[in-house]
Amino acid sequence: MTQTTCAACWKTTDDTHILCTSCETQLQFDLQWFENHLQDLEWRTNRMDKTGNGGGGGHNGLATSPAPLRETAFELIEGNGMDDIPSLRDIINEYARCLNVTAPYDRKLETLIRNIRLTDKWKTSKATPTYARIIHRIRRKAQELLDFTLEDQIIIGECPTDDCHHIVKVIPNAAFAPKCPDCGQVYPVSAIRENRRRKLLATHITGTQTEIRRLLLQCGIIVKPGTMRSWVSRGDLKPVTPVKDTRKQRYRLSDVYKLAVRNPEKETNIWMLLQEEQA
Repeated sequence: MTQTTCAACWKTTDDTHILCTSCETQLQFDLQWFENHLQDLEWRTNRMDKTGNGGGGGHNGLATSPAPLRETAFELIEGNGMDDIPSLRDIINEYARCLNVTAPYDRKLETLIRNIRLTDKWKTSKATPTYARIIHRIRRKAQELLDFTLEDQIIIGECPTDDCHHIVKVIPNAAFAPKCPDCGQVYPVSAIRENRRRKLLATHITGTQTEIRRLLLQCGIIVKPGTMRSWVSRGDLKPVTPVKDTRKQRYRLSDVYKLAVRNPEKETNIWMLLQEEQA
């Protein structure tokens, strides 16, 4: 097989590929990263709320991201770019035209990115080295924006990997969780929530009202003291063994969880719970 030089890093590659294996892997990673985290970036621009509609201002229970952060994220994805870097949409559209990759009917950017990643045309296109460098720069800048603040993140549960007990936090509306720092795996948010649901429904843990609320809070589920007392007074929540001092009565964690999410077979979003309790 004839050997040639990688157009990006000057390493050796075969004559049919523009990039070496290392650079190809990096480009695939960058494209995959945008597929997994583009929704997070869109949320940063405050153009998407929990109903999927455009808007902002912290309505419907969602806090508004700081204005500079929103503007930076918007410019990076949809606007005029930043720091001499074009916007992601402009670059992806141009790259797709170079590769003759058809834009998706839904015009979603993540769909077009996936179409580019899944085609083999980029492996032999002379345009790939230039676009790979730009996409990598945009990805690094975008990742900095997502890591900028932690207060926007919510707890969704424990990493599903066996023997990995890392607590996963994501931005609301995220489709995928960040790469686990302990096991290195990436899971869909839905899989982590389902793992949490099964564990909480099967647990035999008991505790006082305060203890149970604190345990659920560690899972990202907020139950107000008044709400829990109301469940008890209505008979919806029964103690394991009734005692004279109501402060010492113990309740099943699984029972409180069922009431907190209303329908454990289809778990309620934590932001919906907050909105209902504030009503």
